[in-house]
Amino acid sequence: MAKIRIGLIGCGQIARCNHVPEMRGISSDVAEITAVYDIQPGKGERFVEEMELKNAVVCKSEQELLKSRIDAVIIATPNCFHYPQTIAALKAGKHVLVEKPMASRVEDADEMIDLAEKKGLILQVNQSLRFIPLYAEIKKRIDSGVIGKLIHARCIRASTCSPDVGWSKGATWFVQKKYEGSLVTDIAVHMADALQWYMGPVAGIQAVNRCRDHEVPDNVNVLFDYANGATGVLQLSWTFPVGCGALEIYGENGVLKTTADGLEITKIKPEKETILVKGADIPAPENSHALFVRRVNGEQTPDAPWEIGRSALALCCAINESSDTKALAVPKNRAVCGCKTTCAEKGKKKSSATSGRGKRSKQA
Repeated sequence: MAKIRIGLIGCGQIARCNHVPEMRGISSDVAEITAVYDIQPGKGERFVEEMELKNAVVCKSEQELLKSRIDAVIIATPNCFHYPQTIAALKAGKHVLVEKPMASRVEDADEMIDLAEKKGLILQVNQSLRFIPLYAEIKKRIDSGVIGKLIHARCIRASTCSPDVGWSKGATWFVQKKYEGSLVTDIAVHMADALQWYMGPVAGIQAVNRCRDHEVPDNVNVLFDYANGATGVLQLSWTFPVGCGALEIYGENGVLKTTADGLEITKIKPEKETILVKGADIPAPENSHALFVRRVNGEQTPDAPWEIGRSALALCCAINESSDTKALAVPKNRAVCGCKTTCAEKGKKKSSATSGRGKRSKQA
């Protein structure tokens, strides 16, 4: 098995905090970053030196990187570049691991998927939250049936500032329309996806977005109607006076809650019991990059490489649609078989069946 040579486009905070560290967890004999490019002059050179990427060359353009001796590309750039850069990489015959959201429109995502499948290339979206030990453990516990049939989920993720002020200082693209940034594409793309991972497919969405301090949504409130009859609420903000975060999943037999140290599971049936799970004791699952490398090497996985990212994007688009139209929105999903209309048509039928419920919510 030949070593996979990977090019990195974008040398910002997510590359520092996620892509390079996760690639370091893979043997350099299996896969390695061998080329980098960033649009800002000098940034690539500093990145290579600071991150100690000893075998990586710094390219002067995206085209130069794509023409270099690489097999795959990691795209870690602002949102508006994900679609065109993925298309360019696929046309150049490279496998792609693209940051979330994979695109800004489901139509663009489908074009990316179609091209990847036509060329026989891997297109994977870096929905990194699914690979965080705590969130993976929640999925495991829920699937074990510890709290029984799911009834409701509540998630709040709020901070006192946007990422350009806090997590990634100076990265103003997070709060600019022209770069397609927003709280929806930064946080809802993770948390709405996580809730659907736990609760099952979303049948309908009602959302209210607000732009309080920025030109893009910085306060987002969403109600989810899940196909299995469960409900959920997602509350997000970049403008709260005090930050807060909580995730609660309610089932017929108990409740699962995140805590400062990990998880607290309170079972009511068959008998009352409290289970405490320390985050430090949760084993780390395989990371997104290791999965990507396995797929590039030809290993088949139960889900399509693009599937998670495409469904997360559909949720984000439905959140924005519902807020804009002040009505129920249905995620426009895509069937794994490659059909771009089947799931959307099913969604339309569900939307018609629940239109009365949507009108009542609007009047309320």
